[in-house]
Amino acid sequence: MIVRMIGTFCLTSLSLAGIALAQQPDAADPVLGKMGNVEVRTSEIRRLLDAQPEEIRKQISGARELDRLVRNELIRQALLAEAKSKGWDKRPEVVLSMERAREGALLQFYMSDVARPPASFPSEEDVKRAYEASKAAFTIPAQYQLAQIFIASPETADRETAGAAQKKAADLAAKAQAKGADFAKLASANSDQKDAASKGGDLGWLPETQLLPEIRAAVIKMDKGEVVGPIHSASGWHVVKLVDKKPSQYRPLSEVRDTIVSELRVRRAQEIERSYIETMVGRTQITVNQIELSRFQSSKK
Repeated sequence: MIVRMIGTFCLTSLSLAGIALAQQPDAADPVLGKMGNVEVRTSEIRRLLDAQPEEIRKQISGARELDRLVRNELIRQALLAEAKSKGWDKRPEVVLSMERAREGALLQFYMSDVARPPASFPSEEDVKRAYEASKAAFTIPAQYQLAQIFIASPETADRETAGAAQKKAADLAAKAQAKGADFAKLASANSDQKDAASKGGDLGWLPETQLLPEIRAAVIKMDKGEVVGPIHSASGWHVVKLVDKKPSQYRPLSEVRDTIVSELRVRRAQEIERSYIETMVGRTQITVNQIELSRFQSSKK
């Protein structure tokens, strides 16, 4: 859609147009960079930056970013000069393409203005209705704080090695499930997942969507403090303890309001654009000379 493209396209067009329309520099407009006969002056870089949105300007406010900007502009202008010196700007296909780009920029600016929703849209009621209608999209999945004892047993292991790993995991599960068992101590001494073992097997908080299917199936049925296992996965055996859990919940409206407002404004702009074009077409009938179109088609074969 035209409206969706307006942001990036028109900012780029503004930047290039601003450079092209720059006035002849004077002594009060110092040179920021030079590449052969090509110079970039302060006014050009200022015009380029002024055409960008605020968040982009902030990203290139440092010395390193500005240095890179000047260098890139010098290269761009040097390439343009070289292309023009070789007559590329006179080639029919290039002239047509540049004209289409110019017309495209005009159309983008115009339609952006035509389709822009009023500043008051959406209302707070609109936002609330959209939130309720799309609440499922703002769901935070259930989270689980887990600890585990992991015994590695890859699928490529021979039968004897795999059997020994399974037995070890079963023995550790029995010890971990015994009354008064110190799960952290067992994990530290036996788990093959060394980074977690150094923390007593603690895996921290994990969203349900990131758990291995085999572990997720067990964890969702567990109570806090419960230990289950051994659970087999493609990489080995897991003895898992559920330390704590948080139920699934919706993100509050305050957190997602900006996202909803942005989506509603884009949707409304698309509706306004579509309605505008349909109205224009309805006022002036479109006709196509099918006979000449057929002749044209034949001439292209």
